[in-house]
Amino acid sequence: MDGQRIIGINYPQLRALCGISGLSESGISQSSVDAHEEFMNLYQKIFLQPKKIPPGIPLGRESNISHASQTLKAMESQARQERNRNRPQEKQTQEMLINHAIRALKKRPIERSQKDLQVILKMLKMFPCLSTQLPKQELNKISSIGVVETWDRSQILFGHDGFFLMLKGSVKPYTRKGSREDQNKPAIGVGGFFGSFEPPQSEDSGNITQCALTLEVCEIFKISHSGYAKLKEDIAAKDHAMKESLIKSCQYYLSWPKLSINHLTKLIQLKTFPANQVLVKEGRVCSFVAYIREGECTLLQDIGALIHPAKKKGVGIKSVVVRRLGCMESFGEVSVLQEQPSSCTIITSTELQAGIIQPEALRDLDSVTISLMLQTAQPTCRKLSQEEITKEYMRQEKSKEWDHIKKRVLSDALFYNGIQLGCGK
Repeated sequence: MDGQRIIGINYPQLRALCGISGLSESGISQSSVDAHEEFMNLYQKIFLQPKKIPPGIPLGRESNISHASQTLKAMESQARQERNRNRPQEKQTQEMLINHAIRALKKRPIERSQKDLQVILKMLKMFPCLSTQLPKQELNKISSIGVVETWDRSQILFGHDGFFLMLKGSVKPYTRKGSREDQNKPAIGVGGFFGSFEPPQSEDSGNITQCALTLEVCEIFKISHSGYAKLKEDIAAKDHAMKESLIKSCQYYLSWPKLSINHLTKLIQLKTFPANQVLVKEGRVCSFVAYIREGECTLLQDIGALIHPAKKKGVGIKSVVVRRLGCMESFGEVSVLQEQPSSCTIITSTELQAGIIQPEALRDLDSVTISLMLQTAQPTCRKLSQEEITKEYMRQEKSKEWDHIKKRVLSDALFYNGIQLGCGK
């Protein structure tokens, strides 16, 4: 009793239990029946029962939750203050950029430097109305044709001849009829716009041409319909010339007439493929015709199942490099037009930029162009015999092994002379 106490035992009750008269001592004599029954009825009282905690949140946990809630509110408040603190700086930076762009836009387009065009483009990218409506190629060129106009207060702007973007000031939608709806429409501030890039398709649609009434002195960026149309024509002509040059650079199309090349140019789509992507699998029809602009492809042929003589177990499919394709080369013409399975697997060795033509578009060409393509184009690679593939595979494996030996010998020689690559002695 006086020794080490055990947690969970009611020692006063244990002493009272041990003091029952009639219990046996040291196992010498038997306990009486009455003492035994009394002991069995009372022995459970020597164990302390845990206190029952009523349902609810303990005060300690409640305080922790309250503390966590206060901490979260403090963090949210701090973040809100940080945003509010940064907001004036962002607004100031935006206003400075707009001012720089306005100064550049007030120059004639021919007088704008490359730096001016970059400032204008950076400003235009801030406004979603431009970045979401215009393709990237047009957005990059729009800075060279846009102009800025300054309008005094209470002047009417007609939006039928171009696209107008608010840089400073505000305007309110206005119609010739002066309807009540105009009074309920919100004002158009910085970043807002009216008008359109292209003329409306129909003037009889029932919609009145949109106009705007200036509420203060305004600086407005304008893109005229004629300027935008000229920009689209220039981009289309440049794109057409690039695709035409891409086809002409391939060896099979050097002597083609211009009319037939134009037919193919209209069908080409430019696409970029990452390195190590399988473009064509051996035994399958090519999924497109490709004209390589930049990058390189590797052509592989399977050499079947090889049994490793050392292990005598495990079968692996090996491939041998039969050719490489680079710039100014094409593939897939014969496979697509004649639906012939490809005799090799084509994998991109580097990032590949190519112009591709889908099979559906190619088959819709006129018969003269298709016949001309079948006469001039050749299969991407011929099917090698098993003996040729095996010889080429052995040659490439020996070349790899020899390169490995040279690298190892050179590395050992440098190491024994105390030379580390990139560090010297």
